[in-house]
Amino acid sequence: MAVLLNCSSRSNRAAQQRVRLGELLKESGFDAEMLCAEKGQHMGELARRVARGPYDLIVAGGGDGTISTVAAAIADTDKTMGVLPLGTVNHFAKYLGVPLTLEGAVRTLVEGRRVRVDVGEVNGRVFVNNSTLGIYPRIVRDREALRKRSGLNKWIALGLATVSGIRRHERFRLRLILDGQELQLDTPFVFVANNDFKLGDVDLARQRPPSSGELGVCVAHAKSRLSTVKLIASALAGRIQKASDFSILRTTELRVEAPQRRRLHVAADGEVLRMTPPLCYRTRPEALQVIVPLSSDISAGSRRQEGSTEHVAALGG
Repeated sequence: MAVLLNCSSRSNRAAQQRVRLGELLKESGFDAEMLCAEKGQHMGELARRVARGPYDLIVAGGGDGTISTVAAAIADTDKTMGVLPLGTVNHFAKYLGVPLTLEGAVRTLVEGRRVRVDVGEVNGRVFVNNSTLGIYPRIVRDREALRKRSGLNKWIALGLATVSGIRRHERFRLRLILDGQELQLDTPFVFVANNDFKLGDVDLARQRPPSSGELGVCVAHAKSRLSTVKLIASALAGRIQKASDFSILRTTELRVEAPQRRRLHVAADGEVLRMTPPLCYRTRPEALQVIVPLSSDISAGSRRQEGSTEHVAALGG
């Protein structure tokens, strides 16, 4: 077994966490090789190298960005991924039902079962949770810039970046092509879900997750700064799915064209990338084998339901 860790954090807490992890793995009887990526951007290279090795079980320790990077390296192989939720949000771990404590996550590696789950993909970039474009990638970029420049707490920086994003109220003229239909719209926000409709801890849809083999797509139609503020407030209050200027649909593939833009900032599992349109989204059903707790309700194909595709005409203008 190989354990891949994002060791870019130099805090005492992170160092103590790594020491404790080594102790727990030894106590559990694992013969584990612990490997560190000293910088986040080195994780992809490390994961691909380990995926070519003899390891049957590759454990990713870090936040959703680290989990996503390791998942990309082993998708569509016979390797199994374990998850140690060492990040801030830990969206994928929550989706799988993996305990958020280090002790519970290691226990899952010992006692859990193996299942296959879907991954999403945009222009060849794998994501396990979701991908967004519009205001959210801008907020993430501004948040990180604030933290780097001023050393602000992550949540304070997020609040300031959100206010700045709302003030700009940037809208994107996009053409969405899905299920044989073409939709043209101006929007501040598009969200593409692989496993559920949650952005962090905010549930954008409050309905069943996408079935295996399909993507969930949420689109905002806010035409003013005030409309955007109302949408954000509705999301925080858990009522955004009732908003008249917010659409939810499902599809197997999505093409996003941006006739007026040469580049788009796209967030994939919280990591912001610059991509050249068109953005081609697709799902890769059951491409990733993971370990989940025995009590988890996740199982291969468990999201597959008959009659799951919704007509995209609901988007309107």
